[in-house]
Formats: sequence, C-alpha cells, structure tokens
Amino acid sequence: MSRSLRVDALATRWRVLAACLDDCVSGIEIFPRACCYCLRMLNLRRGVVGVVTVLLVSGVAGCGGGDASSPTAPTSEETPSPTPTGNTGITVNGISLSELPATQTMTVMPFDSAAVTFISPFRPSHTGIDINTTTGGHFLSPGTGIVTNIELNTGNGLPGGSNYGIRIHLTSTGLYAWYHFEVNGSISDQTQRNNILVALGDQVTAGQHIGNLVSLGKNAHVHFDMLDAGGRDAVQCPLVYFSSVVATTWESLYDAKIRERDTERIKDNRGAIPALPDLCNQIDTPTA
Repeated sequence: MSRSLRVDALATRWRVLAACLDDCVSGIEIFPRACCYCLRMLNLRRGVVGVVTVLLVSGVAGCGGGDASSPTAPTSEETPSPTPTGNTGITVNGISLSELPATQTMTVMPFDSAAVTFISPFRPSHTGIDINTTTGGHFLSPGTGIVTNIELNTGNGLPGGSNYGIRIHLTSTGLYAWYHFEVNGSISDQTQRNNILVALGDQVTAGQHIGNLVSLGKNAHVHFDMLDAGGRDAVQCPLVYFSSVVATTWESLYDAKIRERDTERIKDNRGAIPALPDLCNQIDTPTA
C-alpha cells in the first residue's frame, strides 16, 4: 500500500474512533454493550484502551465475555420492619415473649372435658388444680402463647412415675401455664415424646391440642398451674385468669365430678367424702 493510502486509512480509523468515543460517552448509560463492541472492533492499542478505561470506567466494567444480554444487578426483597408496639417483653430460654400481649384473659378450659374423671381443687397446700382423665385425655392451650419449656422425666409429682411437663407463656410480662403430666407409672422417653404435641418455641392458639395424659392408674392426672413472674410466692388459683364463662363452666364440672364420685361410693356403701366447696379455696380441710 502507498504511503498516502496508509495515511488516509489511519486518518479514517481515528475518525471512526473519535465518533465511537463520542457515542460511548453520550450513550454509555443506555448502550453500554454497543460501546464495548465498538471498542473491540477497532482493535485498539493498549495505550488507547487505558484512556478509554479511565473515561468509561463505569460503563466499560461490563465489557468482559458473556452472553449478549445486559447483566442484571443483584436485588433483594426487603422484609418490612415490624410496626413497633412498645411491648418489649421478657426472654425465657432464649425465646422472646415480645409478640405476646401484656395481659390476656383465658377463654378455653385447658382440657377436653369429655375424658375428665375427677378434679381436685386449688387450696393453700396444693397450688394448682389436678385434672384426672382416662388415658389419652386431651389437654389444650387456654389462650395464645409460646411454648417455653418441655421436660421429660421431671422427677416431681407422683413417685416412681415417668412424668413429663409442658410450659406455655401467655403474656409478655411472664404469666405462664404449667402442665405436669403424672402418669401413675413408668413409660419410656419415646412414649412421653409421643404425647407431647408441641415443640419448644412453638406459637399456640387458644384451644390448640398440646398434649395427652398417659394414664396408668386411677391417680394419674395433670397438675395445672398458672404462675406469673412472681413465681410460687405469688401463686393464685388458676381460675382467676379465666373469663367468667369459663370459670363457671369449670366450677360446674368440678361439682358434677364430686357428685359422680359420691354417688358411686354411696352405691358401694362407702359413703360420701367431704369435699371443698369450690375450685379455689383458702382452706385445706372441708368444713362439716
């Protein structure tokens, strides 16, 4: 090729380069890959590429190999922040109670009455209510709550038994229900687990079936407590935490089971047993 032709060709290439750079600078936001293609096709020398890199660093960063589609920036779907409630709650066993109400009136008896055979009331020497049932008796959550403890082989209650327990916190301030399943005999750890229908940290609703009593004898029962942050030093009869409708129904069931027991005893010529008048009592011994 003659010298004049080589000069003309070189001038033409630089004019193309200048036009390409013009287009890149003005259109890099919209046509970044067109700009990249332009630079590749010009087969630029290393020095020119360096200048272009400085000028177009934000757009040419995507000029590596790949498919023809524009790269999509990673996106993340943000989870909306919960609306502050002002209720911080306490933490039990590493479980926050902040989602629970500060107060709550219980609306469901903590058991299915169909299987109940007897009820022993609250009194100064017995800070809870005992519910005897046939084997497999269903026990229920009295309100909205969170399971904060599950125990196997608790070592408490009827001696020589494999007793298990479930604790459900019901308020953010520490009120909880304690179900102590006393089987009146020995069962395996697996049988205990099979009859606990919730797991640590589970959120439960009023009336939810949480566990069953394995009854191996006439004394098998669930000891039911309601305690607040004050613990046993401030324990009250569980009935005070329930609605008046539920309290009345429970009280009526207690009376009915006393009558059933006495009717059976009288039939067998054993006579009635004096009973405390109410589910919640301030005395231990029935009066004549």
